Amino acid sequence: MNDFAIAAIPTMKRWASKGRTMAWLPICKGFPMSYDSLGFPVVAARRLSIATVLILSWLTGVVVAADPKTEKYSPEVVAKAEKILEEHSLRRGGKQIQAIGTTVVTRGITGLSREKRELRLMQKDWDAGGVRLNLLRQQLQQLKQQRADLSLQLARLAGDTAANNRIVGLLNVNNNQMEQVVAEREKTKANMTAKRAVLSDAESKYAEKILVIRKQFNLLESAVQEALADDQVAIALRVMNVNFGTPTVLTADQILAALNKRVERVEQEVFSENIPLQVENRSMYVNVVVGHKTTRMVVDSGASLICLPARIAAELGVAIPPNAPQMELVVANGDRIGARGVILPRVRIGEFEVENVDAAILDAAANSAEPLLGMSFLDHFKFEINAADRSLKMLRVKTE
Repeated sequence: MNDFAIAAIPTMKRWASKGRTMAWLPICKGFPMSYDSLGFPVVAARRLSIATVLILSWLTGVVVAADPKTEKYSPEVVAKAEKILEEHSLRRGGKQIQAIGTTVVTRGITGLSREKRELRLMQKDWDAGGVRLNLLRQQLQQLKQQRADLSLQLARLAGDTAANNRIVGLLNVNNNQMEQVVAEREKTKANMTAKRAVLSDAESKYAEKILVIRKQFNLLESAVQEALADDQVAIALRVMNVNFGTPTVLTADQILAALNKRVERVEQEVFSENIPLQVENRSMYVNVVVGHKTTRMVVDSGASLICLPARIAAELGVAIPPNAPQMELVVANGDRIGARGVILPRVRIGEFEVENVDAAILDAAANSAEPLLGMSFLDHFKFEINAADRSLKMLRVKTE
């Protein structure tokens, strides 16, 4: 006999104790019904039909409700239904059916909160370093301009020893200040490089944990789908529907909808993209949007800046300010190239965008050089160059 059979015998005994007869009842279609000599009421016919249904349920092991709107299953049946649901990691909560095995997913999401706070602090610290570096660059530019002005004043002096000494003294102070700013700038760069490595590692681990949470959710979803396909679970759900008004039709998506939304929210914090690269002459090129125009650049993690030949800069509409600092770049073969430092308002690859990016515009003599996508852009993200599948994998984590 099925474990989940509903026994009608106790009900029949209760009727018998009240002196009711179930010996004969004409209930065939079209047969006129009447009261017999014992005064058997019409309502007994309905009760007999219910008893018949219950007996069939007892014999077949299938739950049949004669009138789900009014008839409720006994506490014993409900207890059996609850046990079956529990064995399949399901339970009733009010008028809803819930999955029991959600703890591992919810615990994973909750555990992200602390790591997210720590990651946010690391990102803010790195951003503060970038702000400090920009201030140092501005100070250095101002000192360079001051030195140029003082040098011009010194050249105009003739025979005024006191004025000459004063200007020379100011130049010495200027040189000392420049040395201090340059030293602090290099120290800040080194600190930012170290912090970027730690931050990239933390972002990668954070993203991996979110991927694990999604995998755990998918396993849970598969388990719920399998449970709902079980015949015993279907019977148990029918009992819950009749007695407690739970949904008549259930899917794994419905049961896990709220949890899935939580998983999706944390997934939105992480964005990863594999950007295709074009390989030519052992160099890997990527399309880069500068402002509103696109150009191809060589991905070069060894270059500290975005480097643009003057002709490419002109095509992109990048202007060189009159006070742009003079620079000297050393290329891979050891050659030195003159350049002017500029700031690009906006640079984007795929969905990854950075504002106010440092760049170098190469002198006209280097017009044949390839434009380089350097670390002044790449260092804002966790990135990986995959030569095998010719792609640039980029990752960012949004903690705000």
